[in-house]
Amino acid sequence: MDGRIFPVSALDNVRKAGADELALEERFFPMQVKQKDKAGRPDIDAFETAMRRAKCEKGFFVSFDFSSDALREIPRFFVEEQRIIIPVTVQEILDEQIAHKLA
Repeated sequence: MDGRIFPVSALDNVRKAGADELALEERFFPMQVKQKDKAGRPDIDAFETAMRRAKCEKGFFVSFDFSSDALREIPRFFVEEQRIIIPVTVQEILDEQIAHKLA
């Protein structure tokens, strides 16, 4: 996980601290950023594992592009585990077309 987004409306994404952490609740969405031409399924698989460990229900994955295998894995993960990964391309950020994905 490269970062965390702490939105005001993340009440449905409450995470309890682990035994080795401060006993505080954290509300956040994990974020992963890959600096490669195309993020692949192994990249998505690793992010899924990080989401499970952090007990997060929604996360954001940023890359220049995504392979077709990666884009097929994202809905499969939702169907099987009801966890949401929002794929975001750098171009969407630059074009300011990201607002509809963040809702």
